[in-house]
Amino acid sequence: RNSVVRKLQVQKARGRAPMPGLHTFRITDDGLQVFPRIPEQQKARRRQTTTRHGSGVPGLDEVLGGGFPIGDAVMLAGPAGSGKTTFATQFIFEGIRVGDAVVVAVFEEYPEEYLARARARGYDIEKAIESGKLKIIYLRPLDLSPDETLFAILTAMEEIEASRVVIDSLSGFEIALAPSFREDFKESLYRLVGALTATGVTVFMTSEIVGGFPDMGVTTEKVLFVTDDIIVQRFVEIDGELRQILAVIKMRGSGHSRDFRTYEITAEGAVIGGSLKDYRGIITGVPQLRPRVALQAYSGLTDGESGLLEWLVRLGVSSQETLGLRVGLSDEALAEALRRLITLGYATQADDGDGKDTFRATADSNA
Repeated sequence: RNSVVRKLQVQKARGRAPMPGLHTFRITDDGLQVFPRIPEQQKARRRQTTTRHGSGVPGLDEVLGGGFPIGDAVMLAGPAGSGKTTFATQFIFEGIRVGDAVVVAVFEEYPEEYLARARARGYDIEKAIESGKLKIIYLRPLDLSPDETLFAILTAMEEIEASRVVIDSLSGFEIALAPSFREDFKESLYRLVGALTATGVTVFMTSEIVGGFPDMGVTTEKVLFVTDDIIVQRFVEIDGELRQILAVIKMRGSGHSRDFRTYEITAEGAVIGGSLKDYRGIITGVPQLRPRVALQAYSGLTDGESGLLEWLVRLGVSSQETLGLRVGLSDEALAEALRRLITLGYATQADDGDGKDTFRATADSNA
């Protein structure tokens, strides 16, 4: 498939156990270079701490329960244009602000473009690079191997003693791999992330997804299991306007907010907004504001009766048949629920003029 990958294997090394497996190597103008297969990293694994890294995004640390635990593998997944690189940039410069060194592996943009985006948000990127606190490596050669990627990242980490690594993005990383490595992408990523987190660094990865919360896309499904913390972004329509929201769906061994939160991408970067507790159907992409009746604790109503009352508020005037289609109750259960709502004063019954009964929520229910 128009791909050339060179590999070698050590079949014999007298008096010692060679590293098993096939190791890729590349022939360049400087000669031949071997990239050993990523091994299991257990001996060098550092102990986990309770210390956390700040995200650099106003409001996000609160959602995360205090920031990202040091040594975690973090994935930020979202559709194109949702601000993944903006979040990653703020994570980078929050680290630099507090004295951390950061390595950034870029796959989708040339370094010049990546730097220009950071400058546009007011970050002094040249100063960060000159001070040895930031190193950006561009990894987009033909027929890339996971071992070569790890070698480049580890080398950069050692040079500046980095405690944060950003991979932007996993989608670009998968495409940059030689076809034979894409087939084993899950295993390759597992070994790469394991080797990085074994050193104690916090790895922040972005990944592009297609679809919403229930359907997270093929690529993301391959990498969910290797991550400790997962934040998902998506677009929704609220009041005829396209809005951006996020949710933390996983933080291994750590408490976090389970709210859907809005956020905005401003000239200074991403800012987290309020929760969407007053909306329902968020994962459909078209949330609807809950009627106030659904937010109040009405004594004496069952969940089914509360749901029926909510539909009455939303529809205004409705027949029993229409309500049955909405709430999914049997005719007998629906009739009993309507009788109780009328008895308790939450609904009224009237004749539509054609001999059919209609139902309406009372003014108190709409208050």
